[in-house]
Amino acid sequence: MNGEIWLANEDYPGLIAQAETVLTANPEDITAWGYGGLAYILQGDTAAAPVFWFQALTALDGNQIEVLGQWMWERGNSYRETQPQVSLELYRAAQELAPSLERLLHLTQFIVAKGELTTEELERLIQTLEISTAIPIKPLYKTLLDVVSLVPFNPQIEQFILTCRPHLPAHIYAKALSLSSSALQWQNALAIREKLLNMALASDPENLEIMGSLANIYGETHQHDQALALCDRQMAVAQTRSLSAQGYALHCRFRELLNAGGDYWRQAIAETEAYGQLLQKLANTEADQTPTIKTLGATLFHLPFFLPYLRDEPAADRPLLNRISSQIGRALVKSPPHRQEVPVPTARLRVGFLSLTLRRHSVGWLARTFFKHYDRQQFEFFLYYISNPPDALGQSWFVEKCDHYFYHDYPEPLAAKIAEDQVQILVDLDSLTLTGSCVVLAQKPAPIQVTWLGWDASGMDTIDYFMADPWVLPANAQDYYQEKIWRLPETYIAVDGFEIGVPDVRREDLGIDPTAVIFYTAQSGYKRHPEIVDLQLQILQQVPNSYLCVKYIYDGDGLSQQFHTQAERWGIDPQRLRFLPPVNSEYVHRANLQCLADVILDTYPYNGATTTLEALWLGIPLVTRVGQQFAARNSYAFLTQCGISEGIAHSAEEYVAWGVRLGTDSELRQEIRQRLLASRRTSPLWDGERFAQQFGCALQEMWRTYQQSQVSP
Repeated sequence: MNGEIWLANEDYPGLIAQAETVLTANPEDITAWGYGGLAYILQGDTAAAPVFWFQALTALDGNQIEVLGQWMWERGNSYRETQPQVSLELYRAAQELAPSLERLLHLTQFIVAKGELTTEELERLIQTLEISTAIPIKPLYKTLLDVVSLVPFNPQIEQFILTCRPHLPAHIYAKALSLSSSALQWQNALAIREKLLNMALASDPENLEIMGSLANIYGETHQHDQALALCDRQMAVAQTRSLSAQGYALHCRFRELLNAGGDYWRQAIAETEAYGQLLQKLANTEADQTPTIKTLGATLFHLPFFLPYLRDEPAADRPLLNRISSQIGRALVKSPPHRQEVPVPTARLRVGFLSLTLRRHSVGWLARTFFKHYDRQQFEFFLYYISNPPDALGQSWFVEKCDHYFYHDYPEPLAAKIAEDQVQILVDLDSLTLTGSCVVLAQKPAPIQVTWLGWDASGMDTIDYFMADPWVLPANAQDYYQEKIWRLPETYIAVDGFEIGVPDVRREDLGIDPTAVIFYTAQSGYKRHPEIVDLQLQILQQVPNSYLCVKYIYDGDGLSQQFHTQAERWGIDPQRLRFLPPVNSEYVHRANLQCLADVILDTYPYNGATTTLEALWLGIPLVTRVGQQFAARNSYAFLTQCGISEGIAHSAEEYVAWGVRLGTDSELRQEIRQRLLASRRTSPLWDGERFAQQFGCALQEMWRTYQQSQVSP
């Protein structure tokens, strides 16, 4: 029987009648059984459909029932995109009528994706697995991954995980749990992720990536001794493998040392030379690192990540980063997506933006002004989110400001989509902070690729330009950058300002006299280099009636220990230190900053960026030490763009001198405050519309240069 005519006309009663007529004459017509039940579902009578189908058990033999079940399953596949609920009814009925373990696993995946897995269904799956043998590996792996990643964790989920263990190879089982842990990273589920990674490591005890992920969880939950012990175990395994594996293990160790703070930071400093030497060996090696790179994957892009936090030596370090990042990128590219070398001419330039951080994040707070002011007559914007879909601020600030939006967890579909969209210029906003973005960029899905904001340039040989300005990189920086540095005429970033809320802490709450001077510093633990902390404490020591307020972002205990230990060495009363916990609102953070801070003490060799801009917008004087690398020149560039030279230091001695001067000269502080507030009307740093025009002109010029390069001589 062929019921397609009735389906096309949506004549479901007619199809049911026709099926019954055919079955009266030939009760073994399998398709008549299939079409009749399908028609009941399509007309909304989901209770009648299984009753109809189960009558087939009295008319068909076992092989015919299996054929009917397969027919129903394939029909379910055809409705997945257009009518998923119809698919679900077909899948469930097919499984009930002709049970199949493989179909049961696929059914579970579908139900999980719809968010409709019930306790009873999961229990039936567990019971089936407990009595089954010869379970197909791929469907079981995918089911394990989906259930653990998407269903709220509970004891039954843990039971399901344990039930899967005997049926999967150890490394496959561990991979599923490790990926599930990664999928939960945006849900603040650290205890669950720790449990999953411990189960994974028990199954695959020499898996370097799982060790690194688990050490990171230990660090985030302040179990620093456990984190470092696991890093030692990881390094012991890595020593038996390749240079890339050793580099990854050393990266994980430095991450935990810097996270822990306190005396651990000094361990990191003591090991910095060895870190640099290993990266040098990796950059210069003739050995093929591809097997290790493919095993550890995109995590290896992070290998040089901590160097700029430890030292300011870009002329030596960036060439290493260039070679390592490019090597990793080439090894990870499987088959680059096809794209037209010269896209079809369009009225507007097609510009894509690739990011995780266009949300409630420092990058989001800074980039939103450009998206507000860009010229929609000249540009067609494509927005690509990776790893996590946009939050509410990302939706309103970016998605709604762009012409097109696409999200995917994984790099390959994103790269294919960018190529399919014929994006002409792809702007990366995350650099090495997000390894998935690096995998996309390694495939070169757009003719021109640009890095802006983020961390610094990634060094990948598939990136064409790095956005800068006259001050944020020194004049000779092109000597050691792989990317061509594109210097915008005034500033590489501009904002229209920052919203301010109501403070939740005041001087009196901290026991600080209204006449006292408050020095203020607010950065993550990675930026708390002991040498800059020493300089900040020297300033505090030399300014009478002063206090240092330290806002921490992650590990408050490690940070307070570090400051107290170093303050004791300088003979400073710990009562002159105040530690401020994170607040849940950037608006409150800025209000607290405005209420408390007389002088901001910046970090070095890794400056603040968003925090500096917030301080300058609020009119608060700032002391910064200028270095050579991008991360050590942000505050200098911003001050210069506001017309302020006071507070800019080119040495440790100048840093202390400026801190003492600003701490003791209230008239100078007030003068700088007035000039900073006046700069709101004159500085390019606060003129988002002008910046958007300049950035837009740069994008247009990049495209013209590319077009000229494509013309045959």
